Amino acid sequence: MFQQNIFAQLAAWQKDGFNTALATLIHIDGSSPRPRGAQIAINDSNAHCGVISSGCAEEAIIAEAQKALATGSTHVIRYGKGSPYLDIELPCGSGLDILFSGSGITALTDAVAALHAQRQTAYVRVQEDLSLTVDEAQTPSSIAYPPDYHLHIFGAGPHFTCFAELAHGLGYRLFAHSTDAAALAQLKTRGLDGAAMTHQTQYDPQGFDAHSGVITLFHEHNLELPILRAALDSEAHFIGALGSRKTHAQRLELLGLHKTARPGADIVGPVGLDIGAADPAEIALSIMAQIVAHRRQGNPT
Repeated sequence: MFQQNIFAQLAAWQKDGFNTALATLIHIDGSSPRPRGAQIAINDSNAHCGVISSGCAEEAIIAEAQKALATGSTHVIRYGKGSPYLDIELPCGSGLDILFSGSGITALTDAVAALHAQRQTAYVRVQEDLSLTVDEAQTPSSIAYPPDYHLHIFGAGPHFTCFAELAHGLGYRLFAHSTDAAALAQLKTRGLDGAAMTHQTQYDPQGFDAHSGVITLFHEHNLELPILRAALDSEAHFIGALGSRKTHAQRLELLGLHKTARPGADIVGPVGLDIGAADPAEIALSIMAQIVAHRRQGNPT
């Protein structure tokens, strides 16, 4: 599975006693398949994770990171356009400046982990001496590394299980709740934990933070109203609900009977991009695509 949060992997390696190094994409001259801030981490057992160039220069970047780890050096190397490494060409024709950090990684990882534990974004900045420092507030030159994105999903049946399995496969941290014992049992066979819920279950808005999405996938729509009210009283980044346009209109009417911090219009409904989805798996794909679009188009949380 692709590891989005490289710092989480670094923390795990460091806890196990490995020495680590980090390669970070700090400047793009042209275009790039991966954004500024993309990373590759390595440890001294030759393990590595992360992607910077989508395979074009990964082998060379990993080899250079291993050298940085062995020597404790910190330096920048250009790959692609304008690079001294003429044998490494990027098909896009761009130039990528990679910062190799062979020391100071433990302190950096600890600082990022402390912010992520508080569900805050860590803003990493390259200083003049090429060391990396972590700020709590964004600066024009800093790179944002948000905490893991949480998906809180509520539902039953195949729409619920298909979406849960897809989200897990894409690396999302999943919190699954269902009235459907068979659905929870199916998730358990996939190694996914879930929690049973009833009409009496209470929901705390504090559980849905700005780095999370709340998705309801019910056909018995009266079950979703307390969840959606809590979501509208929260800072949830994305709120979506399954159902037809008629169902969504009725949903908004019922939600309007109770005052919430946010308007019902903040709920995406019917949730999912219009791709002509015809079965639960395709509907799950349409919902996930909409969540990704919502995250990447102007809001990178």
